[in-house]
Order: sequence, then structure tokens, then C-alpha cells
Amino acid sequence: MKEDSSGNGLAKDLKSRHVTMLAVGGVIGAGFFLGAGSTVNTAGPAVVLSYLFGGIITFLVMVLLTEMAVSTPVAGSFQKYAHMSLGPLPGFLTGWTYWLAFLIGPASESIAAGTFLNVWFPQVPIWGFALAVAALMTVVNLIGVKFFGELEFWLSLIKVIALAVFIVGGCVVLFGFTPVHNVSFSNLTSQGGFAPTGIAGIVTAMMIVMFSFGGTEAIGTAAEESEKPERDLPKALRSTLIRILVLFVLSIFVLVCILPWQKAGVSSSPFVDATSLIAGPTAANIMNFVVLIAALSCIDAGIYATSRMMFSMSRDGFFPKAFAKTDAKSKAPVNAILVSCLMLFVGALLYYFFQDFAYTWLASVSGFGFLFAWLMICLSQPGMRKIALKRDGKLKWRSPGGRVLQIVAVVLIIGIYVGQLFSESGRNTLIAGVIWLIIATAYYFAVGKKSYAKTASIQETLVE
Repeated sequence: MKEDSSGNGLAKDLKSRHVTMLAVGGVIGAGFFLGAGSTVNTAGPAVVLSYLFGGIITFLVMVLLTEMAVSTPVAGSFQKYAHMSLGPLPGFLTGWTYWLAFLIGPASESIAAGTFLNVWFPQVPIWGFALAVAALMTVVNLIGVKFFGELEFWLSLIKVIALAVFIVGGCVVLFGFTPVHNVSFSNLTSQGGFAPTGIAGIVTAMMIVMFSFGGTEAIGTAAEESEKPERDLPKALRSTLIRILVLFVLSIFVLVCILPWQKAGVSSSPFVDATSLIAGPTAANIMNFVVLIAALSCIDAGIYATSRMMFSMSRDGFFPKAFAKTDAKSKAPVNAILVSCLMLFVGALLYYFFQDFAYTWLASVSGFGFLFAWLMICLSQPGMRKIALKRDGKLKWRSPGGRVLQIVAVVLIIGIYVGQLFSESGRNTLIAGVIWLIIATAYYFAVGKKSYAKTASIQETLVE
């Protein structure tokens, strides 16, 4: 494998199967297995539409990102693209907001992991398990990218198989091959109708739905460490689309057919509850193990993406240069990983003090950050296409649909933000997100802009 001789480069140890499963692992986490309880309770059976809508947006954004990442594979990915295409402030806000989203996201996942472990060991508090998980995942990410890629491959494979088995098993029951009392397609409409909370419920659920989809953009952050990005990233895009549409939408559909929507929540995984209904406690314990693996996998992918973003921003002057250094042997950005892991411990402490709403609030705010990053990806694509054409004369991979696809994606993302105005929880999430953007902007003009001036040649260097 090729490595940067400077000692400050990232290892190129991610193979095609690693990049593909990284995109999957970033998505299928506790945000889905536990967060689905919140979204189902918010939107009812119509939450299927929320996930379908979210899957469409995810695909549109990933198509645009794949074109940019194949043409210009750099550490930091879309933060760098926003920097190059839209200017230093958008690049700064993209990097910092995405970094915050992924700092918060794994924190919520560590709480979820503690929740799943607490099912088996109720004598140990959830926050205690969350602290243990934080320590474990810190060690795993310090070992190196090759170990990370291999671990994520197998963790993601377990999740994919489990969801496939859940879908098949649920269909066997729903179609009457092994009938179970009160489990049928009638659950779609018998509990107040298909959309008991109306359009408002469908839209309100979108923020946590998008948190569930957050992580697919990790295929972009993996570009510089991929052996052949022009081969691996389009392949990961196609695989991610299939898995999202089949695994997410079908599994949610089966879930709301099995479990009455009023019984869903975040005190336990709705998938574990549904499995218990159709297959008994032993199968439920197996599913609880799988959702625990899902949480660990998503934390793993989250720390990876966050530390690489911090590594890139440090090289651009937005973080101290110490975070741009890598370990001589593993090539892992050790300092960036340690800081990124710190939020895992903070999440455990938040749960200790605010048990009732810690998980949902963290997930919603993280969803805001992911959506902002996705919006910046969409806005960056036209400018990055021009840069690539000027530099190379042609695109290594062209996104279908042209400008129309980009405009549609932007409109849909803005629509989700607007939809949050119609619920109190949505408005609180928007307020928290806007406050963060104001603070980050103020920091940029006070400190970050001066640091950027020292590395302003980066755009010209990448265009050449």
C-alpha cells in the first residue's frame, strides 16, 4: 500500500469492499434501530414515507458527492469542496458543523449501546455502559485505518444480514405461513389510520430519519484512503442505494405491520420488541445483540469520519497543527481521534443528568448538522465540476441529471428544514442549529479567518 512519505499523510489501506461497507455501516446504526422508535411514534405507519423520502434525498446527495470525490479525492472531502467552490467561510462552517454532528451522533450511539447492554445487565446504569463503550471505541480507532476498515466490513455485514432476516421473518408471519396473534397488515390502518398524526408527523419525523441516514457521506471522506476511488466510490454508491431502499424502507414497513405504532419508543429498540412478538425472547436477545453491534459500528464509522475532517481542517489552519499529525506506524491521526472520542464521554455524562431527553435531543441536533453538510455538498457540486473540467479537461465520473438533480436535492433539503417549524421539537432543533452556526461564524471572523490566510494557497494548489 502507498503511504505518504512525509509522515503526515493518511494510509491508502481501504479496499473496495471496505468503502462499500463503510457507507452502509455509517447508516445502519442505533439512529435506525433505536431512533425508529421515536419516528414511528411521531408519524405512525406513515413513517414509511419519511424513510422513503429520506432515502431519495440520500441518493441524490451521494450522487453529487461521488462525482466530486472521484474527480478530486482529498482528505476532508466535502468540507474541502465547499471551501474550493463556495469560499472559505462556507468551507469552515461545513467542516465545523459536520464535525459537531458527528461528535454528537456517536455520543447518542454510545447512549443507545448502553441501553441495549442494560437489557442484559440492568444492575449496571446505562451511563456506565456508555463510558465503557467510549473507552473501547477510542482504542479501536487508534489502531489504524486498515484494522478499522476490516472491522467495519464485518460489523456492517452482520447488520445487513440481520435486517434481511428480520424482513424475511416478518413477511413469513404477515403472509400467514406462521401466523401470530395481532400481527397483520391491518396494523397499518387499525390504530387511527395510516397517518394518524397527519403530514406534520411525517415531516417532523424527518430530522431523526435524516440522522439515521447520516453517515453515507463517509464514502467521500474515505476517498483519499481508497486504493482506486474512481472504481470504489461509484460501486459504493450503487450498493448503498440498494441497501437503503431495500433494507431501510422494507424493514420499517415490516416493523409497523408487526408492532402497533403507539408502543414504539426509545426505551428499547422497536426491532427487538417486534422480534419478541413474532419469534420469542431468544430471538429478541439475538436481535438485541445485533443492534448493539450496529451502535458500535456506527460509532466506529463516526469517529473515523470526524477525525479525518479534523485532520483536513487542521492542515488548512482551522484547528491547531497538532491535529494534522499522524502516527508513524499506523498512519492514524491520533490527536484528532482522541478529541473526536472525547464527545463519547460527554454523551455519557449528559445521559447521567438528562435521561429523559438526552438521546432524542442529541439525535435531532446531529440530524440538523448532517442536513447542513448535505446542503453544502449540493451547493458545491456545480463549482467543483467547473474546477475539475478546467484542471483535467473531463470528468472521471459524471453524475446523471446534471443541474436538475442538484436543484431538486437543494429544494428537498430546504423543505425538511422548513417543515421543522410546525412542531415544538423541530423548532427547538432549528434554534440550536442556528445558534451553533452563529457561534461558528463569529469564531471564523475572530480566529479562523486569520488562520486561513496562512494557508490560502490550498485552493489554487488543488485546482492545478
